[in-house]
Amino acid sequence: MGEALVAQFAYLGTAAGVSCALAAVAGLLSHWLYFIRGNRTMETVNIILFYIFTMALLLFKTTSSQGLYHGIISYAEISGSYFLALFTSIGVYRLFLHPLRRFPGPFPAKITKLHTTWQNRDWKLHRRYLEMHEKYGDVVRVGPNDISIVNLEAFANIHGPQTKCTKRNTGFYDASVAKGELNLDALWHNEQHRDRRRVWDQALGTLERYEAETRTVLRTFLSRLEQLQGIPINATLYAKLIPFDNMGRVGYGRDFRTVHDGREDRMLDLIESGFKAMARLGQTSWLVAALMMLPRIGMMREFEELGERLVDERISADSDDAHDMIKYFLADLNAEKPKSFHNINVMYNDSKAILVGATDTIACALAHAFFFIARDANFRRRLYDDIATAHGKTLPGEFTIADLNKLEFLDAAIHETLRIQAPAALNGPRMTPPEGIVVDGEHIPGGVTLCPKYWKRPNEFIPERWTTRPDLILDRRAFVPFSFGRFDCVGRRLAFNVLRLAIAYTLWNFDFSFAPGEDGRAFEEEAKFQLIIKPGKLDCVFIKRPEAAA
Repeated sequence: MGEALVAQFAYLGTAAGVSCALAAVAGLLSHWLYFIRGNRTMETVNIILFYIFTMALLLFKTTSSQGLYHGIISYAEISGSYFLALFTSIGVYRLFLHPLRRFPGPFPAKITKLHTTWQNRDWKLHRRYLEMHEKYGDVVRVGPNDISIVNLEAFANIHGPQTKCTKRNTGFYDASVAKGELNLDALWHNEQHRDRRRVWDQALGTLERYEAETRTVLRTFLSRLEQLQGIPINATLYAKLIPFDNMGRVGYGRDFRTVHDGREDRMLDLIESGFKAMARLGQTSWLVAALMMLPRIGMMREFEELGERLVDERISADSDDAHDMIKYFLADLNAEKPKSFHNINVMYNDSKAILVGATDTIACALAHAFFFIARDANFRRRLYDDIATAHGKTLPGEFTIADLNKLEFLDAAIHETLRIQAPAALNGPRMTPPEGIVVDGEHIPGGVTLCPKYWKRPNEFIPERWTTRPDLILDRRAFVPFSFGRFDCVGRRLAFNVLRLAIAYTLWNFDFSFAPGEDGRAFEEEAKFQLIIKPGKLDCVFIKRPEAAA
């Protein structure tokens, strides 16, 4: 032992030993003077380039002065000393000195956010988060600087209108920057978000004018069902195609015809590509940022080009008769003093937000509505009786939103569907203010990223909890499927309208149930977490109602 220590000190006295010692000190200083001081997500590419340049320079210097063999050995010793000291310092700090050290959670999550990437290796992150909360409680440390909270008071403190928590510096939203602009969902600056939101609210403020577009899509869907009557079809697929075609009409004034064709379009694959990348990387923001800042390749590049192409084609076809969301964006862009759309790149980025927001969230909710309706004949009959009272009430032979809005049981069914499975399994992260926040007497430190048991029989689908069984709701404030506060979902009214119309028209015209051999297990067990929950396949058989044909 003594001889080993003597040999070690002797080595440190050599030039190589001094170089390694200095490299280790540099590693410690890099952590304590730079990396520990704030989120570095947007500097990821510069950091990577800096290390590539520095390591290349070190390799050149050692090999040119010591020869190839000894130079490579010396390079490995020096660079190894630096990174060993850097990562050891980071690990020790995160385990024993970090403000979140006292919060429970999986051991690997305390050291690296890559643990989340591993947890979502099979797209089941939503289930593993649930398991972690069942094991560790309401507050779980899910990353070195991240905690997940399932607590109503916390949700209000984090997402409410008076919150001091912010999207800024979480790294999650910064990674979505494209051509120097952020889309509506990623804007963290309150004033900028407010101004952009006003334009979106105006675009979605006259939903009654979009009602006819949704009805047109649903008529195509009903025709398709009539062609396939009695044949098992994948209801999950059409739950995706309906809002996608509706988005084309409402957003861009065009028909994508996927419902008519009965198959997914390449555009849907492109929309999902971004979700898959973000979900697969487990919200490891620095890694996402590195990929996003590099030249776009493959499907990611195609998706960007799609958002731009749809805008360019819509501008080329502009007319006074056009009425869609892009019309309002263009009006602001061309205004003498634009509120938010100061250049075409803003519109390009928000075009992608239309593609995503108006498709996937509604698709998830509609698929689950089809699932619960097809599964239970008694529920199906009661819901049919409810919507029957609204058919033709204002518009002969049709349903209208004004009439459907008055149906208590239809709304209860939609609310219960969204309670059981909100489309966004995890709410967007927020950064706590410097002074931190207090949740149920528990102080959450400042500068921490947050991801936010209030029902009886919570895992059971019971629409009556919203009507005749209010005793099953312990706290109604816990129902926030589209979040709330200043950053709530701008398209929530559109989503509810599409769900009401789709359920009403489908159930009025067709009785449907699980196809022979279908038990619904694949629908639930094959669900994937890709930021939005993507349910599995659901085969159903649709039979035309005689009264609807009359």
